[in-house]
Formats: sequence, C-alpha cells, structure tokens
Amino acid sequence: MDLELLKAGILLMIIGMGVVYFFLTIMICVVNVSSKIIKIANKYFPEAIEEDKYTSKKKSPANNDAEIALAIACAVAGRRAA
Repeated sequence: MDLELLKAGILLMIIGMGVVYFFLTIMICVVNVSSKIIKIANKYFPEAIEEDKYTSKKKSPANNDAEIALAIACAVAGRRAA
C-alpha cells in the first residue's frame, strides 16, 4: 500500500467533510435569519384565519345545563350589583 495514496485519501476526506460542515453552517444561519424575517413580517401582514363553514353548531336541548346555570348566575350577579 502506497503511503502517498493514503495521504491523498485522508486529505480528500478532510476537504469533503469541511465542505459539508461549511454548507450546513451556512444553511443553519440562513434558516435562522429567514425565521426572524418571517416573524417580523408576520407582525405587519398577519395571516387570515379561516373558519370552517361546514361544521354544524347545533346544540342538543338536553345538554345545555351548564349554559342555563351560567345564565342564572349572571342574572343573580346583575341583580345584586343593581
């Protein structure tokens, strides 16, 4: 086995790993900067939240005990405040 060939292989491996490390470092920096830019842009141009128009909001009459109790509590609290 030739020692020069082994040195060339190790040098090629170090250069290849260095290029990959450099590329990954640059990529992480670009992702972080773009994330900050998007957060700043989202303050000025927020996305519209779309509501689902197809969900039915039917309430069953037997399952509104909590709403009735809340209405009674609000009425009692309003009566005491007045």
